[in-house]
Amino acid sequence: MRYDAEFHQVADTLQHDNPGWVIMWATWRRKFCAFSREPLTASLVVEATTQEKLIALLRQVEAELRRTL
Repeated sequence: MRYDAEFHQVADTLQHDNPGWVIMWATWRRKFCAFSREPLTASLVVEATTQEKLIALLRQVEAELRRTL
């Protein structure tokens, strides 16, 4: 589907811009999913329906991790 191809391309760009995360478009969930690459937070997964929401959540999680680690 062309629609999904566009979201996969956005996920690739997000991945490039956020090296601490593995980011993908989950077609079956209709969401962006980001998996932490940090060893202490390896099971951390962040999901959002838009790229803007995902970026905001990633920044929020990163700020919280800086405070606690």
